[in-house]
Amino acid sequence: MQLNLESLTESLEKITNSRDFIDNFINEIGEKLNKMENVKEYTIDRFEGDYAVCEDRDTQAMINIKRENLPKNIKEGSIIKCKNNEYYIDEEKQNEESNRIKEKMDKLWKN
Repeated sequence: MQLNLESLTESLEKITNSRDFIDNFINEIGEKLNKMENVKEYTIDRFEGDYAVCEDRDTQAMINIKRENLPKNIKEGSIIKCKNNEYYIDEEKQNEESNRIKEKMDKLWKN
């Protein structure tokens, strides 16, 4: 039995594309559920005195949140969620964002 490299490559591409589709679908479902639960997402843009200047990840509107209401280990670029007036760092979303940025940088440096 002869192994056809081209058909093997095509099969691998289909598996990869299907995995990407499933990952994207899961992410979309998660985002929609968060919106249904009235969970807001923000990115910490910068700190000004006692406030964190944050960007609403849905509307891109800027809001100020008192630093005392945020987790202690917050920093610029952190992705936070607010549910029931409590803020917490979204580690999963932050890791995804870091990976996405790293991939873009890798592609940029390869060209």
